[in-house]
Amino acid sequence: MERPAESGTALDSRPAREARVSLLIPTHALPPLSYRIPEHLEEEVRVGALVVAPLSGYSRLGIVVSIGAGERASEDLRSVSVEYALPQETVELCRWASDLAVIPLPNVIRMALPPGINVQQYRVLDPFPEWPWEAGKLVSRTALRRALGKDGLKAAEKEGRVELVVVEPESPMVEWAFVREADEPDLGRAPRQRELFAALRKNPEGLPVRELLSETGASRATLKALVNRGAVALEKLPELPPLSTSHGDTDDGSLQPFIRQAGRIVDVGGAWIWRMPAVDQSYAVAAVARAAIEGDEQVLVLVPEIDNVEDITRQLEGFLPEGCRIAPYHSGMGRDRTSVYEAARSGQADVLVGTRSAALVPMPRLGAICVVDESNESHRAEPGYEGLPIHVREIVRERAWIEGAGALFLSPHPSLRLYAEKPGVRELPPRAAREGPSVSILDIRDSGFSLSPTMLESCRKSVEAGESVGIIVNRLGYATSQTCNSCGNVRSCPDCNLPLAIQKPLLVCGRCGYSEKLSRECGVCGSNRLTTTGLAVERVREEVSRFLELRAGILTATMQDQADAPAVVGTPRYITRLDWDVVAVTDIDSHLQGSSLGSVERAFRLIFDAAGSARSRLLIQTRFPEHYALQAALRGDYTAFANAELPRLHSLGYPPYGHFAALSFKGEEDVVRRAVESGLRPSLDPKVAMSDPVPAASGETSEWRVLLRSAEREDVSRAGGRARSALDAYGLKTRIEIDPEEV
Repeated sequence: MERPAESGTALDSRPAREARVSLLIPTHALPPLSYRIPEHLEEEVRVGALVVAPLSGYSRLGIVVSIGAGERASEDLRSVSVEYALPQETVELCRWASDLAVIPLPNVIRMALPPGINVQQYRVLDPFPEWPWEAGKLVSRTALRRALGKDGLKAAEKEGRVELVVVEPESPMVEWAFVREADEPDLGRAPRQRELFAALRKNPEGLPVRELLSETGASRATLKALVNRGAVALEKLPELPPLSTSHGDTDDGSLQPFIRQAGRIVDVGGAWIWRMPAVDQSYAVAAVARAAIEGDEQVLVLVPEIDNVEDITRQLEGFLPEGCRIAPYHSGMGRDRTSVYEAARSGQADVLVGTRSAALVPMPRLGAICVVDESNESHRAEPGYEGLPIHVREIVRERAWIEGAGALFLSPHPSLRLYAEKPGVRELPPRAAREGPSVSILDIRDSGFSLSPTMLESCRKSVEAGESVGIIVNRLGYATSQTCNSCGNVRSCPDCNLPLAIQKPLLVCGRCGYSEKLSRECGVCGSNRLTTTGLAVERVREEVSRFLELRAGILTATMQDQADAPAVVGTPRYITRLDWDVVAVTDIDSHLQGSSLGSVERAFRLIFDAAGSARSRLLIQTRFPEHYALQAALRGDYTAFANAELPRLHSLGYPPYGHFAALSFKGEEDVVRRAVESGLRPSLDPKVAMSDPVPAASGETSEWRVLLRSAEREDVSRAGGRARSALDAYGLKTRIEIDPEEV
């Protein structure tokens, strides 16, 4: 009997639900697409679900980013996987990050999915006899297209012979030993077997074989003998995630000064700045973690370097209540990272301690996020490295707002981009640093020396007295300026009044693109005693070694040689993380007078950190001893520095009061200029200003850079997206950085 027409008509008039799906194809040209939700998938399809959808006859995996009623879709979703669904809050965060950083949404979503998940695998369901694959076999899309051709793969999908599936990363397998449920064997004449069996009987849930043999000192042959007797069974199981468990046996007296403030962060939520020395930050993290765990909430801790993960984890093990589960997360973990991801997503891990790659890991009970050493630029991924090209401070603030969590930013000197957001970002009472060293400022304006003889002589006396000496040098030679040794004048841009950076054979303004040839005479006093600030590490090492008559050590990201020498030359990042009797800063002027974004702020941080790592004396050679950033850093007065520097940034339209998009691309000069003038410039909104293309600081003649700037970050992001499309039309592949830390 047919259904009455009225019922059918009523049902047909109801609009079908549609899902907007971001297919996991890394391209800017494909926005989320609309698909009908079949009736049999209605209950499973939701925002964040991983679905299979058709595109041009093929199946593609994608994430549902929104659901609504409509009539635009012409095709149905094919299947859905609930196992790898992302929370709706994570999808919202991914969309925000994609829009802000001008990154394809699928690329961002992939960073939020389990590491190593494979979205290009098919399962063979009903193979033809001539196919080289049996039913159930997993085959890559590439292999199928190579064997069947494009049309053959489409036909195989349509006929149900293959299906696109989600393939989880392979988990490392570990061999376990278990006592069999049987009568206890007679081991009277086998003492080694008896000892091993007794150890295993104490662990009814079994033990990993490696751990069992290590604890008992037994051999593999002894274990094999027990297996042959039928007393023990061996089984390979997925390796457990590398979670550590807190033992709570550390005296928490050192946490007391932090506990009350930590409770405010968890209870009130929102974003908070807490200024404190680096040595105190792990205590603050532990206090926040305790407050969150007491409320049955999880904590995400983000640190700048992989080395910091182990340090923070070790302290949390002692300070957190017994039984709390702490998990590490960073790029050096290999396949273990997948199991940690699942532990965090399932709520099994109470605290996740990781680098910037952990910023998007889903956590169902997130109560607080702590960013350790917030001003550290390692919190932002550089091109070619894992992670979003957005500083984690931005991601954490947005995530905390979306998920209703507290966000704590720890640093002795928070970034001005964050500090300027007060009162939206609240500040806790700062904690004082230890008493500083004695300071000697060496004025080298009229000396003509690149290294002050007074500084070298002081280093010699310190070494002879058995003291350790750390010598800080900036390696960024391309960002140096031309300075007159007679009058101290720094050659500056006539339009912006900012120091010009050396990009041989030119001096270039990093703000407006103005350039001129390197000069041989000072434009103020006419002297030919010109020099460049910005010494190289290797050159300083040679001069120091020659003067001290001993081989100085070196500490940089790429070189670590004789690091235990009496005198060591290195970059700020590596020298200031250690304690020295004497610290010498050779080239603060390249920051104080630098033309790049944030150069003065980096000068303040460098001196502040150098003072913190010097036990006895701090030596600074400079041509600008009265500079406000230098003087404020020596006093440890962050507020005075911020009050002086923020108005300057405001007048220049620099972040956080203005916003930039740095476009980098490669091409011949005539093609680049034609693309910029004919394609890029006409595509821009009048509110967005653009610099002329200049050679990139890398020194490659075919690499160029253009800066877009506007008062609103959203305008800059939109302009960056239009710029990419305009330049792509001329065959120029563009890399975009929104509000880079340095230009």
